[in-house]
Parts: sequence; C-alpha cells; structure tokens
Amino acid sequence: MLRPFESAPLPQQAPVLVVGAGLAGLSCARHLQAAGVKVHVIEAADDVGGRVRTDDVRGFRLDRGFQVLLTAYDAVWQLVDRSGLDVHAFEPGSLIHFNGQLHELGDPFRRPAAALASLRAPVGSLSDKMKVASLRRRLLAMSAEACFSGPERTTLEELRAEGFTDGFIDTFFRGFLGGVFLDRELRAPAGLFRYLFRCFAEGDAVIPRGGMGQLSAHIALPLAGRITLSAPVADVRPDGVTLADGSTVSAGRVVVAADGAAAATLLGEPAPAFNATVTAWFAAPKPPSSRRMLVLDGDGTGPVNHLAVTSSIAPELAPAGSALIAASGVNETAEHPSAFATEARSQLHRWFGPQVEQWEHLQTHHIPRALPQLGPGSITRPQQAIREDGVAVAGDFRDYGAIQGAIVSGRRVAEAVLAAASQP
Repeated sequence: MLRPFESAPLPQQAPVLVVGAGLAGLSCARHLQAAGVKVHVIEAADDVGGRVRTDDVRGFRLDRGFQVLLTAYDAVWQLVDRSGLDVHAFEPGSLIHFNGQLHELGDPFRRPAAALASLRAPVGSLSDKMKVASLRRRLLAMSAEACFSGPERTTLEELRAEGFTDGFIDTFFRGFLGGVFLDRELRAPAGLFRYLFRCFAEGDAVIPRGGMGQLSAHIALPLAGRITLSAPVADVRPDGVTLADGSTVSAGRVVVAADGAAAATLLGEPAPAFNATVTAWFAAPKPPSSRRMLVLDGDGTGPVNHLAVTSSIAPELAPAGSALIAASGVNETAEHPSAFATEARSQLHRWFGPQVEQWEHLQTHHIPRALPQLGPGSITRPQQAIREDGVAVAGDFRDYGAIQGAIVSGRRVAEAVLAAASQP
C-alpha cells in the first residue's frame, strides 16, 4: 500500500503547469510526461486524488464517499498496473430490500448459480429480467464508444423506451443507477447509462486494497518530484499562475484541472451544477450479510439508497475482527445531511434487525460536488480543451462524471496541448 504523496518544491517556471492533482490533472500530466513534456502539478490539498482519497480512522480505511472502480474502464489501465493496484471484486448483482426482505438479483451470465434466486425474486416481472439480458447482450456487441450514440434523452426515458415496467424501474434501477449517478430521478444522459451498463456487464466493480485513494496514488507515482501539495492557486493566466501566498510560477501552457467550482472561480466562468452524496461509515462486530454485494433500497423510503460492507470486499479496509459498512444517500438526503447517520441507522435496523444497535458511527462524508449534472446530448458535444485565451481545462465536468470520464478528459486535454505545441 502506497504512502501519502511527498510534496516537491515549487518551481519558478514549467513548460506545462497543471493546476489540480485530481484524476483529470494526474491523467493529463501523465500523458504529457509520456510524450516527453516537462510538466509540473500544483495541488491545493495536502495529498493527491481530489475526490478520490481515503482517510484512516483508527485503522478503518474510509473513502471520501462510497466509490468503486470498474475494471472495464480501459483508460485507467493505461496508467496503472492492475496487479500492482491489487483490487478486490464485488459479487456481480445486487441485494434489494423490498417489502421487508432482501432479495438477490444476480448476474446469471457471470454467476450461473444466481439464476434461480434472481428469477424467483419479486423484483420486476420475468419480462423485465429478459429485457435486462437482451440489453446486456446488445450493448456488449457494441463498442464502448458506440454506446454514447443514439437518441438524446434521459436515462429514465431510455429505460421506458426499452420497455421496462415502472415497478422494475422503481425497485431496481432507481436504487442501482441512483447510486451510480447519485440521482434517483435518473436524469443522466441515456448514452452514459448505456456505456456504464456495458462496463458493469463486461467487468467487475472493485475496490483496491487500502481503499480508492490507492488508485490516485498509483497514477501519481511516476510524477514523483513533479507535484507540489498544499499550494492553492489564486489567479490563472495563460503564461502562469499566482498562488494564494503571492508567489508566482510562469509557464508555457497552463492546464486548469481543479474541481468544477474551483475551476469556475479561477476562470471567471459560471460554476457547473453537481449531484451531491452523503456516506455514513459504521464499524460493526460482524458484517450484516455474508454476501459481497451492494444492497439497494428497493422500497424507495430512504434515506439510505445503497449500502456496502466494504471490508467484505477488501478485508484490509478494517481491523481484524471488525466490519466496515458504508451507507449512502442521494438527492434531497444528500442536500440535508446533518441527520443522515441517525436516520440511516433507524432504516438499517429495519433491514438487519437489532445487530445495528451495536454499530459504531465512525464518520460521515458529505460530498456536495460529487458528480457533475449532465443533460441529454452533453457527452456527444464535449467542450473545447483549450479556451480562446490559451488556458486548457480538464475535468469530469467537461466530459462525463465517472473515473473514466475524468481520466479521459485529462488525456484529451494533453493531446490538445501536444497538438497545439506542434503547430508552427
């Protein structure tokens, strides 16, 4: 497991200066580095990763909001050695709490033993389940890029056009995709739904040993000596930046890869809208379920939309003899998070019974800018990588909200910077 990143001295000048060491900034810097460009990264926080970080609380490894990595994200493995990252997979499928019981909706294609339980589960009709299989087969026959093409409509409109019943949408898709998009209203572009559904079907949902922050650390590792931490930027110009302490760094090119709100402030642009999430972390004497599956709220009563026993996926996330549980909420719950842990415990008592009384609340993470809000058509018309003033901009809010989206955005901006440099 990699340690926190060591900060490098701030240079006076850099051929390319990247502001922000989140996934988009790290990706941009890595691709520029691979092309032989001397790049330097400046980060306001005390470690790399942006929203993809992990905190240690008494030996429990808490990601900043519940997150997973999909092995089908090909852009990730261009930057990280999978064996070195040491990932641990969820079982394919979900447990859905509906009408007072937990029901399994598995993936019979990758886990045939789940077929009978899934067919018997009172979640959707047989026709709904056959439509899931048909959609899976059709999307896997397409390229990942082709998934983004198609009618410009919301995910909810796409699901209804596919013929899924409202009951199945409410009991399964709102919980599952509500956790993916952080929005139970399912307003994300249909193309993003198709792409992510294909990713879930093609590969595994995993957590690295040591938590999701290890992904950021592994991407940053080759940039050792080229990242300055705890250095907030106050002003950006095409030829350099001024830090909050008044120091300056000149640059041949500046890339702003800060989060959407910070980038908007630096660039004088309107701030993008984001979906929020809240996650309460609990320590328990034992896991509430023996299954390594995500648990979804099929009743839609909230406040918990989805729950994961992360230590059942990656045992190193909790001390020996303890379980680590992440309970997450979205939409209105995430906008008003103060009572979430208390209300979540009450809901989970209904799910798992008296054992919940023994759970210890470790911490609550409220992430107000967790994923960018995107509407139909936004992904097929990404914003220009380099503005008219010459400043380049990278971030998931410029492409699409996912780990893959942030890394692809960084790569796209690096390619634009290289192309501009090659022009006479």
